[in-house]
Amino acid sequence: MGKQVIIIGGGGTGVSLFSRLSRVPGISSISIVDPNPIGLGTAFGTTEPFLLCNTSVDVTSMDPDGESDLLRYLAARGWPVHRDDFVPRYLVGQYCRERFLEHRREAEQAGVRVRHHTSKARTVTPVGADGYAVELADGRRLTGTDVLLCQGLDRPVVPDVVREHLGNPALSASVYPVDELRRLPENSRVLVIGSKLAAVDAALILGRARHRVTMASRSGTLPAVRTRLRRSERPRLDASAWNGLSPDSPSLDRDVTRLLLAAVARTGNGTALRRQTSTAERLTERLAEELELARTGRAHWQDAIAEIIQAVNHVSANWRYAARAAVLNRYRSLVARYISAIPVRNAALLLEHLSAGTLSVVPRIPQSVTPAPDGGRGWQVKWAGAPDEHFDHIVCATGYHKPVLDRLPDGTLRLDPTAAKDAVAPYVAGDLRVCDPLTGEPERIWVLGGASHRRTAIVNYLNTAAQQSKAVADRFAAEEPEPTSLAGRPV
Repeated sequence: MGKQVIIIGGGGTGVSLFSRLSRVPGISSISIVDPNPIGLGTAFGTTEPFLLCNTSVDVTSMDPDGESDLLRYLAARGWPVHRDDFVPRYLVGQYCRERFLEHRREAEQAGVRVRHHTSKARTVTPVGADGYAVELADGRRLTGTDVLLCQGLDRPVVPDVVREHLGNPALSASVYPVDELRRLPENSRVLVIGSKLAAVDAALILGRARHRVTMASRSGTLPAVRTRLRRSERPRLDASAWNGLSPDSPSLDRDVTRLLLAAVARTGNGTALRRQTSTAERLTERLAEELELARTGRAHWQDAIAEIIQAVNHVSANWRYAARAAVLNRYRSLVARYISAIPVRNAALLLEHLSAGTLSVVPRIPQSVTPAPDGGRGWQVKWAGAPDEHFDHIVCATGYHKPVLDRLPDGTLRLDPTAAKDAVAPYVAGDLRVCDPLTGEPERIWVLGGASHRRTAIVNYLNTAAQQSKAVADRFAAEEPEPTSLAGRPV
């Protein structure tokens, strides 16, 4: 009969995986579980043409090797694009959607049954000797031989200070979709909690509509500025020294810093990092200087980023989860500023709003938030060490919860679970297979993309998901398929 594959999650990761598995011999059916249209997940499902990817065309591809598949897709449709360009996010959504439809058609012509189930998966339970049952939120039950978890980041993190007000129309729990922000009354005063990528998107959408925006975060900093994010044409990192890093080494931080600085210097023919970045204390001045460095080709550090992401994922793949998390936490500011840098266009628009006084960024978060008194519109926000302020609307731009798995004693995996006394986190092996946490026995369940965060350090990056998809599909292709008759049925 062949393998019956269930892919949970139909965003960029799920489509990247599907496009490869659909061509693997020995698979008789592929079911995709996602409440949204395939290809249009949180990252690329927007219809707003103003929002750009913060990764270039070169690495925003479902194929990690060779020329960017996204570049080929856009060029074939008349888009004048370069591998370094940051394209509107909706174009990547269309790319994912069309590639899925193409590969679905090819798979069905080859006799593979493909189904899209518009629901959310809740649990995965072993059934029989070598099968699994996937329970859906709408009560349906799917069965298959292999389950691949490709859930994206779709549950927004809501800060404690506003959580009790969820459901209030003057509070947006997430930036996306941005339709809610576009409907705000004219000249609104808006508080955006956060100052990273989602907050930048919110500030640009709101600023374009001439609202007055305050971005608030503990750091009070904005991401760095880049003109591209491309794969390295030649190595900059010392691979031997990098691969020898250990989370238990007392000199780890010193060694990592030395290797990173050396790699960045190599991208700029010896130019030190301090000459490629701004040290200005005032945020507006720092943004202006970093924008100028990028525009004039002096932000050489950007050409080491793709290699650094791949190296971090590779070297830390076999570290203990707690050790990996501790190391990443120490480098959180590096990840937030440089790995998640913003395109020059976005930086220029932010600088315009900051210079005009319609945008401000403050290094604090609200102490308390209460509805405006006497039934008034909006919110009264209390700050620690600063005067209270009134805002008409609040937007949470504080990221998304990573997909969580836990395992019950009967082997059931719960997806995005609540706490349970008898549940434990499953072990994820180096090949991304979920294993019994007690015996280490591997299941025919894999985690990819955002769902692989317990094994992979930097997951919110399509190139990472594409590499994982290729590795998993190659594993499937290497397995001996069942012998079949000419009619396509098992012998």
